[in-house]
Amino acid sequence: MGINKRAALVLKNEKGFIEIQMLLTYMVFTLTIFAFILGLVFGVWKQASAKYMYFAEAMDFAARAANITGDLEDVALNQGYAEQYFNMAMEEMGGDYTLRSFYTVAPGQSVPHGVARAPGYVAEITVPVFKGKVPLIGSQQVSIPMRYYAVVKSPILEN
Repeated sequence: MGINKRAALVLKNEKGFIEIQMLLTYMVFTLTIFAFILGLVFGVWKQASAKYMYFAEAMDFAARAANITGDLEDVALNQGYAEQYFNMAMEEMGGDYTLRSFYTVAPGQSVPHGVARAPGYVAEITVPVFKGKVPLIGSQQVSIPMRYYAVVKSPILEN
């Protein structure tokens, strides 16, 4: 019996064993890729949550700082100050963002997640939360749009 016939006989007799090895290898590869993608998604979600928290803090600071006089009737007049304070706070927190819009809202106007009950400011930004190379996919960048409504508060009335 020649070597080729012997090899063919061995492969024929162990065909199921080879298929199981290939299946196990494929399953390990698939689970590894799934775990990597799951970790990547969790990291992006964590970055997005942290950046939204920074965004909310910057908006609340701007709404309070722009209304230092305590007069709620000057909200529209103080929009320029509020936007400056917002940009300063975002830059201080390591702001890598693009400001799409910043505007004043009055009670009854539409805001993110409902209707404004008090005067305030709404900002819309786009924030990059991931930029890098993903194996088997290539270079990727994920940017998330965010909106936030900050109620104008009076620092004079709070004390």
